[in-house]
Amino acid sequence: MASRNAPPASEGRGYLKNAWYVAAWADEVTGEDLVARTICELPVLLYRKGDGQAVAIGDLCPHRFAPLHRGRRRGDDVQCMYHGMVFGAGGACVLNPHHGGVISPAMKVPAYPLVERGPLLWIWTGDPACADAALIPDFGCYTARGFRTVRGVMDTAANYELITDNLLDLTHADFLHEGTLSSEAITISKLETMVEGSSVWANRWCPDGEVPPVWRQLLERMGMDPDQKVDHWLYMRWDAPGHLLLDVGLAPVGRPREEGYWVFTGHHLTPVDARRTLYRWSVVRNHAIDDPEVDAFWQASIDYAFAVQDKPMIEAQQAALGTRDIETLRPVAIPADVSGGRARQVLARLIAGEKKGHIARPGETPLDQLLARSAMSASPVLPVV
Repeated sequence: MASRNAPPASEGRGYLKNAWYVAAWADEVTGEDLVARTICELPVLLYRKGDGQAVAIGDLCPHRFAPLHRGRRRGDDVQCMYHGMVFGAGGACVLNPHHGGVISPAMKVPAYPLVERGPLLWIWTGDPACADAALIPDFGCYTARGFRTVRGVMDTAANYELITDNLLDLTHADFLHEGTLSSEAITISKLETMVEGSSVWANRWCPDGEVPPVWRQLLERMGMDPDQKVDHWLYMRWDAPGHLLLDVGLAPVGRPREEGYWVFTGHHLTPVDARRTLYRWSVVRNHAIDDPEVDAFWQASIDYAFAVQDKPMIEAQQAALGTRDIETLRPVAIPADVSGGRARQVLARLIAGEKKGHIARPGETPLDQLLARSAMSASPVLPVV
């Protein structure tokens, strides 16, 4: 018999359960608010206790499955407004106003491990005994001194693996992102794909090329020559099940990154269900960190590139696929697909391995060491991730 709290059957191969997902930006959960989220088809309630600690419990009362987010706070507990049962931050019922106050063992909701790290709330959807905060992918740039972050959330009607494919194949920039991130140098650059643990690297080095349009605007704003030739780099790290960090920038040909401009962009893909994803993105920069106009520049640039250019195409792709997984259709492959294919293989292996107790473990080797082992890059700007 299926568990009351088990998610419904999914299209495709399902989800990696013993893994960390992003439940929310930390500032999405404030004060006395009860915040509802669906994560891998699991109904989740997020809120903060009186001491500020964020918690995550199941959002459906086990009595008549009324949403607890429609309830009210009673201190650090939550009361279901249908029949009055009260549930604590650990998921157990602490008050039953019926049947003489008897609380059966079944009167509880799941309690999910939740870790607040920098601007993110990370949730573990699998066996709580396996939750290890050391397995959270490294996004230390979010809290590093001397950096400033702008960020957003994009609700996308597509499977999260289609978004992963998009991010690990940046050759689409010259076509889908014409006028923003487009660059022929990306299209003709060589791709380096490396796998370590449950991490996949997709790295591109684009020397001696034209400045892409968005970067051209930034150089003009910062007083640099936008017509000069530049070395452009894009080093992307993917961590299962759906977290990506891109180290991207440009510098005058043959010069170090310190003489150009660069950013980190973070991408956190949280499946709602098989055909919907909450996509949280960020841009982390070390230039003009006190300039609100540069904040607005990056916010507008990424909003346009993602929401106006990427999102409609990915959603149209999902609509065309319907309930079918793209891999079952045997798509024609090009070299740019290699990194996305590796990520899909790693994820499939991890999902299959959960029955044997296998858990995703991010790679630990710094990117500069990984690049040093590669023969394909020609004098790349050393990364700092």
